[in-house]
Amino acid sequence: MSMAYYRIKDAAEKIGVQPHVLRFWETQFPTLKAPKSTRGQRLYNDEDIEAYLKIKYLLYSEGYSIPGAKKLLKEQRQGVSSAVHESSALKADSVAAQTVEKDLCRELSKELRELRDFVQAF
Repeated sequence: MSMAYYRIKDAAEKIGVQPHVLRFWETQFPTLKAPKSTRGQRLYNDEDIEAYLKIKYLLYSEGYSIPGAKKLLKEQRQGVSSAVHESSALKADSVAAQTVEKDLCRELSKELRELRDFVQAF
């Protein structure tokens, strides 16, 4: 499946700002780096558009300053990283618990068989 790319004018229209605003935001937000074509034109995909829309929302609707928006986005990225780490840890704990549970079930089954054999001997 091919991904759609937009030139800066089209991307700016979708976002609702002027092209120079996108270029300025790229200088302010390190995560915004649109790849360039062989002719040097910036190319934006749908994920890029979403990232710029988020910044526009923070700046224009929520009233964040650029430094404030940067800080919030950084905290959100760290929160996602932390959440992924916690999720991985929980999955590991879950797998460990399942392994212990299986071991206990095997051990209990073995003891039940031994008890049954003992009772049948009488």
